[in-house]
Amino acid sequence: MIFGLDYAGGRPSPSAIVAAGASFVCRYLSDGGAELPAKLLVPDEAAGLRAAGIDIVSNWETTADRMLDGYSAGVDDAGAALAQVLDCGGRRDRPIYFSADFDATPAQQAPINAYLQGCATVLGASNVGVYGGYWVVSRALDAGVAAYAWQTQAWSGGQQDPRIAILQDNAAGYATVDGVQCDMDWALITDYGQWSYVPKGDTVTAPNTEVPLTQQFFTDFMTGYIGPEITDVKTIREQLTGGRDDVYTDSGQIDAQKSYPGWPQLGGRTLVDAVAQLLDDVEAIKAKLGA
Repeated sequence: MIFGLDYAGGRPSPSAIVAAGASFVCRYLSDGGAELPAKLLVPDEAAGLRAAGIDIVSNWETTADRMLDGYSAGVDDAGAALAQVLDCGGRRDRPIYFSADFDATPAQQAPINAYLQGCATVLGASNVGVYGGYWVVSRALDAGVAAYAWQTQAWSGGQQDPRIAILQDNAAGYATVDGVQCDMDWALITDYGQWSYVPKGDTVTAPNTEVPLTQQFFTDFMTGYIGPEITDVKTIREQLTGGRDDVYTDSGQIDAQKSYPGWPQLGGRTLVDAVAQLLDDVEAIKAKLGA
């Protein structure tokens, strides 16, 4: 078992977390407002944790019973959660746990399941996790709407589902770390949702070499992944414009007026016009990363 912490009332220093014996933290991707101003994981915090060798597990919770709002709420929340993960330097191919932080009844499981199905449309079914008591996580796992489960001992009647990835050890009470009250957790399996995990023999978001470079660029850029295959921006531009030199301006930018007619779906703008800025952004990111 691997020891970890979750907290919302402050941001303990990485050194204090390490001193407490924790190897990972479960952190929120949602804002806590004036009452919990340190609830939200922010980029500098994430960078400091990772530099100290502390793994991060993603969680989303606004109100305790948010899941009862069903499918569309799941779509909205998953989109916001993923955006925060990427802003903090995380990967889109790792799970996010969504919280049912109350004692849900069997009758309330239907909207909870629908919420998680909404999350899957954004994240993919394999990256949806659920947090809650024994019955909530067990019913979600049974229904196939969650691939990962983080069970709290609250609302569990002393039972523990053998399929869970993380157990929140409420029986142990709280740990105070760097003046912050923290829940204590135990990771029970090798892949419990931590950002750093890569299956043995796999690579992180490996590119599909059978997919045209242009399509791979769109997939990678929109998911926040900048990988080694994005090395030839000129080739991407040639694919986007069919190799036509006349679509470039003197500054090297793609000239939308000389390329393709505007798309009504894009408000009259051309696809190439929109992509030109993305390409420049990619080059800037590559330069920053030293690619």
